[in-house]
Amino acid sequence: MIIKDLTVRFGAFTAVDGVTLEIPDGRVVGLVGESGSGKSTLARAVCGLVPHTGSVEGARRVQMVFQDPYASLNPRMTVGRTIAEGAGAGEVERLLGLVRLPAELASRYPRELSGGQRQRVAIARALGGDPGLLVADEITSSLDVSVQGAVLNLVRGLRDELGLSMLFISHNLAVVRYVADVVAVMHRGRLVEVGPTERVVGKPAHDYTRALLEAVPRLRG
Repeated sequence: MIIKDLTVRFGAFTAVDGVTLEIPDGRVVGLVGESGSGKSTLARAVCGLVPHTGSVEGARRVQMVFQDPYASLNPRMTVGRTIAEGAGAGEVERLLGLVRLPAELASRYPRELSGGQRQRVAIARALGGDPGLLVADEITSSLDVSVQGAVLNLVRGLRDELGLSMLFISHNLAVVRYVADVVAVMHRGRLVEVGPTERVVGKPAHDYTRALLEAVPRLRG
């Protein structure tokens, strides 16, 4: 998928300013930046949820996984019905298996699940739409630290197993480094640096990228 000169304005405020970015087939592009940098607005524009200028080309279908799984799942619908809405009832067990959840969870409601389980259900629902691109917006930030690693491992496994193309959004460079093939750094609505993950982390070219690295000392060395 290719994003070309994408701009989002809210009145006089420009939230996303002329972003051009390629997401290669079967690759994960990590979009990183501080809160307010425009990451989530860009994600919503790519998904067609906010008006924009510029273009989004080449994605057969885009599905999004949101930060808060409890807010994004209908509390009145069982897990099975939630997943079946986009995939059909015959796909529920397979999709639960893809996200490493037992089939018996299909009869439960979101309130009966842990935060990590709810996020896995949200991922299964998105996969049921057979996406050409999966947009994951801060999907681990609302989870306990003990659960975050398991969800990140799941993302890596799905990338390898399904050949997913993914835009993975986070404010945390350590998280992005773990899952992404390419890192795109966003600051004040613009991309200030894009490159292979290890190059960006090892030899950042922009002062803002270096500042993000300094905020996560464990990335050094």
